[in-house]
Amino acid sequence: MKNTILECKDASVTYGRRTVLRGISLAIEESDFVGVIGSNGAGKSTLTKVLNGLLRPSQGAVTLMGTDMSSFSKREVALQLAVVQQEEAPDFSFTVTEEVMMGRAPHHGGLYFERPSDRAVVQEAMERTSVTHLAERRIETLSGGERQRVRIARALAQQPKVLLLDEPTNHLDLYAQLSLIELMRDINREGISIFMVSHDINFMCESCTHLKILHEGKFYGQGAPREVITKENLAQFFNIKALVDVNPVTGAPRMTPLARLGDAP
Repeated sequence: MKNTILECKDASVTYGRRTVLRGISLAIEESDFVGVIGSNGAGKSTLTKVLNGLLRPSQGAVTLMGTDMSSFSKREVALQLAVVQQEEAPDFSFTVTEEVMMGRAPHHGGLYFERPSDRAVVQEAMERTSVTHLAERRIETLSGGERQRVRIARALAQQPKVLLLDEPTNHLDLYAQLSLIELMRDINREGISIFMVSHDINFMCESCTHLKILHEGKFYGQGAPREVITKENLAQFFNIKALVDVNPVTGAPRMTPLARLGDAP
Protein backbone atom coordinates (compact mmCIF):
# COMPACT_ATOMS: atom_id res chain seq x y z
CA MET A 1 0.00 0.00 0.00
CA LYS A 2 1.37 3.39 -1.04
CA ASN A 3 1.88 6.15 1.54
CA THR A 4 0.11 9.49 1.20
CA ILE A 5 2.65 12.31 1.02
CA LEU A 6 0.47 15.38 0.48
CA GLU A 7 -3.23 15.68 1.22
CA CYS A 8 -5.83 18.41 0.98
CA LYS A 9 -8.85 17.77 3.19
CA ASP A 10 -12.17 19.52 2.52
CA ALA A 11 -10.34 22.79 1.72
CA SER A 12 -12.13 25.98 0.78
CA VAL A 13 -10.61 29.34 -0.14
CA THR A 14 -12.56 32.58 -0.02
CA TYR A 15 -11.41 36.00 -1.21
CA GLY A 16 -13.81 38.55 0.25
CA ARG A 17 -17.24 37.41 -0.91
CA ARG A 18 -15.87 35.16 -3.64
CA THR A 19 -15.28 31.48 -2.93
CA VAL A 20 -12.59 30.12 -5.24
CA LEU A 21 -12.28 26.57 -3.89
CA ARG A 22 -15.19 24.67 -2.36
CA GLY A 23 -14.53 21.65 -0.17
CA ILE A 24 -11.63 20.25 -2.19
CA SER A 25 -10.17 16.91 -1.11
CA LEU A 26 -7.12 15.46 -2.83
CA ALA A 27 -4.49 12.91 -1.81
CA ILE A 28 -1.13 12.58 -3.56
CA GLU A 29 0.52 9.25 -2.86
CA GLU A 30 3.99 7.91 -3.65
CA SER A 31 4.66 7.81 -7.42
CA ASP A 32 1.33 9.43 -8.31
CA PHE A 33 1.07 11.60 -11.43
CA VAL A 34 -2.04 13.72 -10.98
CA GLY A 35 -3.21 16.44 -13.35
CA VAL A 36 -5.92 19.06 -12.90
CA ILE A 37 -7.53 20.76 -15.88
CA GLY A 38 -10.13 23.49 -15.97
CA SER A 39 -11.13 26.71 -17.67
CA ASN A 40 -9.78 30.14 -16.71
CA GLY A 41 -10.81 31.09 -13.19
CA ALA A 42 -11.62 27.52 -12.16
CA GLY A 43 -9.19 27.76 -9.21
CA LYS A 44 -6.23 25.74 -10.51
CA SER A 45 -3.46 28.15 -9.49
CA THR A 46 -5.15 28.75 -6.13
CA LEU A 47 -5.20 25.01 -5.50
CA THR A 48 -1.47 24.81 -6.27
CA LYS A 49 -0.77 27.59 -3.76
CA VAL A 50 -2.81 25.77 -1.12
CA LEU A 51 -0.91 22.53 -1.72
CA ASN A 52 2.52 24.16 -1.48
CA GLY A 53 1.67 26.10 1.68
CA LEU A 54 1.74 29.60 0.15
CA LEU A 55 -1.97 29.99 0.88
CA ARG A 56 -3.80 28.66 3.91
CA PRO A 57 -7.34 27.47 3.20
CA SER A 58 -10.20 29.39 4.77
CA GLN A 59 -11.61 26.02 5.84
CA GLY A 60 -10.18 22.52 5.86
CA ALA A 61 -6.52 21.51 6.11
CA VAL A 62 -3.44 20.47 4.15
CA THR A 63 -1.21 17.74 5.54
CA LEU A 64 2.34 16.75 4.63
CA MET A 65 3.36 13.21 5.58
CA GLY A 66 0.23 13.09 7.75
CA THR A 67 1.03 16.28 9.72
CA ASP A 68 -0.65 19.65 9.29
CA MET A 69 1.54 21.68 6.95
CA SER A 70 1.33 24.77 9.15
CA SER A 71 3.49 22.99 11.75
CA PHE A 72 6.45 22.79 9.33
CA SER A 73 8.99 25.52 8.61
CA LYS A 74 9.40 26.70 5.01
CA ARG A 75 12.70 24.84 4.83
CA GLU A 76 11.09 21.60 6.05
CA VAL A 77 8.36 21.93 3.41
CA ALA A 78 10.96 22.64 0.71
CA LEU A 79 12.73 19.38 1.56
CA GLN A 80 9.57 17.51 0.52
CA LEU A 81 7.95 19.76 -2.12
CA ALA A 82 9.36 21.64 -5.10
CA VAL A 83 7.23 24.14 -7.01
CA VAL A 84 7.38 25.60 -10.50
CA GLN A 85 4.88 28.44 -10.51
CA GLN A 86 3.08 29.91 -13.50
CA GLU A 87 4.36 33.36 -12.61
CA GLU A 88 7.38 34.23 -10.49
CA ALA A 89 8.85 37.48 -9.26
CA PRO A 90 11.47 38.91 -11.66
CA ASP A 91 14.69 36.97 -11.44
CA PHE A 92 17.78 38.71 -10.07
CA SER A 93 20.87 38.78 -12.25
CA PHE A 94 22.07 35.27 -11.43
CA THR A 95 23.68 32.87 -13.84
CA VAL A 96 21.77 29.75 -14.76
CA THR A 97 24.07 27.63 -12.60
CA GLU A 98 23.53 29.94 -9.62
CA GLU A 99 19.76 29.83 -10.12
CA VAL A 100 19.67 26.03 -10.23
CA MET A 101 22.02 25.82 -7.23
CA MET A 102 19.35 27.65 -5.19
CA GLY A 103 17.41 24.39 -5.27
CA ARG A 104 20.02 22.96 -2.90
CA ALA A 105 19.44 25.60 -0.21
CA PRO A 106 16.82 23.57 1.76
CA HIS A 107 19.40 20.81 2.25
CA HIS A 108 21.68 23.12 4.24
CA GLY A 109 21.04 24.46 7.72
CA GLY A 110 22.21 27.97 8.61
CA LEU A 111 25.02 29.30 6.43
CA TYR A 112 25.10 27.83 2.96
CA PHE A 113 28.34 26.42 1.58
CA GLU A 114 28.26 24.66 -1.76
CA ARG A 115 29.51 21.07 -1.60
CA PRO A 116 30.76 18.73 -4.34
CA SER A 117 27.58 16.67 -3.90
CA ASP A 118 25.49 19.81 -4.56
CA ARG A 119 27.40 20.53 -7.75
CA ALA A 120 26.79 16.96 -8.93
CA VAL A 121 23.04 17.22 -8.31
CA VAL A 122 22.86 20.59 -10.06
CA GLN A 123 24.82 19.30 -13.04
CA GLU A 124 22.44 16.36 -13.42
CA ALA A 125 19.36 18.60 -13.13
CA MET A 126 20.74 20.93 -15.81
CA GLU A 127 21.53 18.03 -18.13
CA ARG A 128 18.06 16.55 -17.72
CA THR A 129 16.41 19.87 -18.60
CA SER A 130 18.82 20.65 -21.46
CA VAL A 131 20.13 23.91 -20.02
CA THR A 132 23.79 22.94 -19.52
CA HIS A 133 24.84 25.06 -22.52
CA LEU A 134 23.27 28.08 -20.77
CA ALA A 135 25.27 27.59 -17.55
CA GLU A 136 27.05 30.97 -17.59
CA ARG A 137 24.22 32.98 -19.11
CA ARG A 138 22.40 35.53 -16.95
CA ILE A 139 18.76 34.72 -16.28
CA GLU A 140 17.52 38.04 -17.69
CA THR A 141 19.09 37.24 -21.07
CA LEU A 142 17.08 34.04 -21.55
CA SER A 143 13.89 33.52 -23.48
CA GLY A 144 10.69 32.64 -21.65
CA GLY A 145 11.03 28.98 -22.58
CA GLU A 146 14.65 28.86 -21.44
CA ARG A 147 13.74 30.42 -18.09
CA GLN A 148 10.99 27.85 -17.63
CA ARG A 149 13.43 24.99 -18.18
CA VAL A 150 15.86 26.56 -15.70
CA ARG A 151 13.12 26.78 -13.07
CA ILE A 152 12.28 23.11 -13.61
CA ALA A 153 15.99 22.31 -13.20
CA ARG A 154 16.04 24.26 -9.94
CA ALA A 155 13.02 22.27 -8.70
CA LEU A 156 14.70 18.97 -9.59
CA ALA A 157 17.84 20.07 -7.75
CA GLN A 158 15.76 20.15 -4.55
CA GLN A 159 15.32 16.37 -4.88
CA PRO A 160 11.72 16.58 -3.68
CA LYS A 161 9.25 13.82 -2.99
CA VAL A 162 6.50 15.80 -4.76
CA LEU A 163 6.87 18.16 -7.71
CA LEU A 164 4.12 20.77 -8.14
CA LEU A 165 3.83 22.33 -11.60
CA ASP A 166 1.55 25.26 -12.48
CA GLU A 167 1.17 25.59 -16.28
CA PRO A 168 4.60 24.09 -17.01
CA THR A 169 4.24 24.41 -20.81
CA ASN A 170 4.05 28.21 -20.68
CA HIS A 171 6.50 29.66 -23.22
CA LEU A 172 7.65 26.20 -24.36
CA ASP A 173 7.76 25.34 -28.06
CA LEU A 174 6.64 21.93 -29.31
CA TYR A 175 10.11 20.38 -29.07
CA ALA A 176 10.48 21.55 -25.47
CA GLN A 177 6.99 20.28 -24.62
CA LEU A 178 7.85 16.81 -25.90
CA SER A 179 11.09 16.91 -23.92
CA LEU A 180 9.13 17.90 -20.81
CA ILE A 181 6.68 15.00 -21.24
CA GLU A 182 9.60 12.56 -21.45
CA LEU A 183 11.32 14.12 -18.43
CA MET A 184 8.17 14.05 -16.29
CA ARG A 185 7.55 10.40 -17.14
CA ASP A 186 11.15 9.52 -16.26
CA ILE A 187 11.23 11.24 -12.87
CA ASN A 188 7.80 9.85 -12.02
CA ARG A 189 9.04 6.32 -12.75
CA GLU A 190 11.94 7.06 -10.39
CA GLY A 191 9.44 7.59 -7.57
CA ILE A 192 8.81 11.35 -7.52
CA SER A 193 5.12 12.19 -7.27
CA ILE A 194 3.89 14.91 -9.62
CA PHE A 195 0.94 17.26 -9.36
CA MET A 196 0.35 19.44 -12.40
CA VAL A 197 -2.24 21.96 -13.57
CA SER A 198 -2.46 23.07 -17.17
CA HIS A 199 -4.74 24.40 -19.90
CA ASP A 200 -3.14 22.02 -22.38
CA ILE A 201 -5.48 19.04 -22.32
CA ASN A 202 -3.56 16.93 -24.83
CA PHE A 203 -0.30 17.52 -22.98
CA MET A 204 -1.99 16.37 -19.76
CA CYS A 205 -3.40 13.25 -21.43
CA GLU A 206 0.07 12.27 -22.63
CA SER A 207 1.68 12.97 -19.24
CA CYS A 208 -0.65 12.11 -16.36
CA THR A 209 -2.00 8.81 -15.12
CA HIS A 210 -4.92 10.45 -13.30
CA LEU A 211 -6.89 13.57 -14.25
CA LYS A 212 -9.40 15.73 -12.43
CA ILE A 213 -11.61 18.51 -13.79
CA LEU A 214 -11.84 21.60 -11.60
CA HIS A 215 -14.95 23.65 -12.34
CA GLU A 216 -16.17 26.61 -10.30
CA GLY A 217 -13.97 25.52 -7.39
CA LYS A 218 -15.09 21.89 -7.25
CA PHE A 219 -13.82 18.59 -8.65
CA TYR A 220 -16.08 16.86 -11.14
CA GLY A 221 -14.85 14.31 -13.68
CA GLN A 222 -11.88 12.33 -12.37
CA GLY A 223 -10.09 9.13 -13.27
CA ALA A 224 -7.75 7.92 -15.98
CA PRO A 225 -7.44 10.38 -18.91
CA ARG A 226 -9.60 8.16 -21.15
CA GLU A 227 -12.37 8.32 -18.54
CA VAL A 228 -12.20 12.11 -18.12
CA ILE A 229 -11.57 13.46 -21.61
CA THR A 230 -14.93 12.84 -23.23
CA LYS A 231 -16.93 15.00 -25.60
CA GLU A 232 -19.61 15.27 -22.92
CA ASN A 233 -17.20 16.63 -20.29
CA LEU A 234 -15.61 19.03 -22.77
CA ALA A 235 -19.05 20.36 -23.65
CA GLN A 236 -20.19 20.67 -20.04
CA PHE A 237 -17.07 22.13 -18.43
CA PHE A 238 -15.31 23.89 -21.31
CA ASN A 239 -18.26 24.86 -23.54
CA ILE A 240 -16.70 23.39 -26.65
CA LYS A 241 -17.72 20.80 -29.19
CA ALA A 242 -14.74 18.52 -29.69
CA LEU A 243 -13.67 15.37 -31.42
CA VAL A 244 -12.14 12.89 -28.98
CA ASP A 245 -10.18 10.00 -30.40
CA VAL A 246 -7.05 8.02 -29.52
CA ASN A 247 -3.46 8.87 -30.37
CA PRO A 248 -2.51 5.89 -32.56
CA VAL A 249 1.07 5.91 -31.28
CA THR A 250 0.72 6.47 -27.51
CA GLY A 251 -2.84 5.26 -26.92
CA ALA A 252 -3.68 8.42 -24.96
CA PRO A 253 -6.97 10.22 -25.61
CA ARG A 254 -6.66 13.12 -28.04
CA MET A 255 -8.92 16.16 -28.20
CA THR A 256 -9.54 18.31 -31.29
CA PRO A 257 -11.73 21.38 -30.66
CA LEU A 258 -14.35 21.95 -33.36
CA ALA A 259 -16.63 24.76 -32.21
CA ARG A 260 -17.62 26.93 -29.27
CA LEU A 261 -20.85 26.19 -27.43
CA GLY A 262 -22.44 29.32 -25.96
CA ASP A 263 -20.53 31.72 -23.74
CA ALA A 264 -17.09 31.11 -22.23
CA PRO A 265 -17.26 29.06 -19.01
